Formats: sequence, C-alpha cells, structure tokens
Amino acid sequence: MNTNPVFGQYYHADSWLHRLDPRTKILGTIIIIISLFLLNNLAVIVGAFGATLVLILSSKIPFTKFLRSLKMMTTLLLITVVFQLFFNRGKILAEFDFTLTTVNLAIGIAILVLFFFSRKIITKHRFFLFLALLVFCFYLQTVVKSGKALANYSLAIYEEGLYTSLKVVLRIITLLLISSLLTLTTKPADINTGMERLAKPLKYIGVKVSILSMMISIALRFIPTLINEAGRILKAQASRGVDFKEGKFMQKVTQIISLLVPMFVISYRRAYELADAMEARGYVPDAERTSISLLKYRARDYLTLLFVILLFSAIIALKVSDYAI
Repeated sequence: MNTNPVFGQYYHADSWLHRLDPRTKILGTIIIIISLFLLNNLAVIVGAFGATLVLILSSKIPFTKFLRSLKMMTTLLLITVVFQLFFNRGKILAEFDFTLTTVNLAIGIAILVLFFFSRKIITKHRFFLFLALLVFCFYLQTVVKSGKALANYSLAIYEEGLYTSLKVVLRIITLLLISSLLTLTTKPADINTGMERLAKPLKYIGVKVSILSMMISIALRFIPTLINEAGRILKAQASRGVDFKEGKFMQKVTQIISLLVPMFVISYRRAYELADAMEARGYVPDAERTSISLLKYRARDYLTLLFVILLFSAIIALKVSDYAI
C-alpha cells in the first residue's frame, strides 16, 4: 500500500484556519484567486505572496506539504520564465556573447551523453541536473575559445521580460499555495458540505445540487484510493521486471497500457460496488435529506469574510480609479 501522503490530502492540526467554517474558506479562496488575477504591480504581487506565506505559517502545517503542489508545476514555471526572459522584447538588461567551437561542442556533447547514460545511477532530480549541465555547456562557450569557431551568437535578457516573468511565476505560485491551503486545512467531506450549502440557491433554477455535491464527494473520496491502487500496480509490475523508465517509445506505450488497463478495471469494479452499496442503503438521488455535518458561522468566520470582502472591494476601487496595482 502506498503510504506517501497524496497531494491535497487533509492535514490535521489545531489552527484558526482549521477551525474556520468550510464555506468561509471556499468563498475566501475564490475571492483571493480573483483578486490575484486583478493585480498587475510586481510589488503588490510580492506582498500577496508574503501574506500567503504568513497564512501558511499560521496554519501549523509543514511547508513541505505545500511543496508538492509547486513540484508538479516546476517544468511549466521554468518554461514560462525562459520564454519571458528571452522573447519579451524591450530594454536590454544583460547580454551574453557565445562562441561555439569544435572543442566546447565536443565537451558539451560528451557531458550530455554521460548524463543520458547515468539514469541507472542517478534516478532523482534528473530534470534539475539536466538544466545545470545545460547552463554549464553554455558557460563553456564563453570560457573555452580553443578549436575552430563554428558560430557566434548572443542572448539578451530584457528588463520587461524579467519583470513579467516574476509577476507570472509569483502569481502562479501564490494561486497554488492558496489552493493547497484550502485542501490541507479542510476535510473533503467538509468541502463537499460547504459547496452544497453555497450552491443551494441554484436548485431554484433547475440545478440538482445534491447530485452535483455527491459527485464531487465521490471524486474527492476516491482520488487518493486510485492513486494508492496505481502505486500497488506499479510495484507489482516492477516485481515482474517492468521498468517504466527504460525501453523505446513503443515499449513505454505498451508499459503504460499495462498500467491503464488494470486501473480501468479497478475503477469500474469500485463504481459498481459503490452503486450496489448506495442502492442497498436506499439512496435516492432526488430525495430531500439532512446532513450529519451542521455548519454554523461564528464570529471568526464573519471577521474573515469581512476582511476578504473589504480587501477585494479596495482592489476593485483602485482598479477603477486607474491606480497602478
């Protein structure tokens, strides 16, 4: 069984964020996310990022739990930074001249070949190691001038690109941290109950809120279960000599199919078992029912919502008045 904590899994702690009503946290998260998209000033975005870090510290949750959400987006963030730095034209902040010679080209190729053949020795953090080696290969072109020159070129970092990349990266990181803060401080059942209460007015326009909330609840409940099942299948395949990191492209496709087929069968079987269990307990989708979780706003919830709404109103007012935020 996979004992590693799943991304977004609830983390038990005794903090003021854990004690907030789930409706307060859901509404607050939505308002904060909308506010982040309205911000365009780097200093203000840095301030929002700092405030998010303060919230994380006050949640009494280890920061390593939040790093999982950032790890999933590392590649996208790096690609965003590179494209913004080198392709967003404007005032040149720094310029680097490179000379590609036969010697530094041979050294660079040898280093990259050794890296690709070292996968059995180095298994973790290979992506960051590849980036470091790539930067080193570019550095070789500035210090090693021996050999026949093949090409001369330069790369420029633009001030506007650096400014924009910092804004984009900080905004995405803040969004991920805020979303993780909601899921780590709120139980899935409480999120489901809170969303059902908030969406209750939609039933007057024909939306079946109870069915929608049940679907969300089932999805939140079985995502960790399916991830654990995937881990068990991977270990079973590995015990049979299957290595998902080895082989050619078609072999990897075949190996992925060997994972997808049992996952599909397990999901299908669990869905049937859940449907039979719900039917045996007399579950009727459209029936009116009460909830074992009784939600009640308290003073801290009103104060939190008031602060978030006032902050959002201030941002809207400053945007309307053309103030640079």
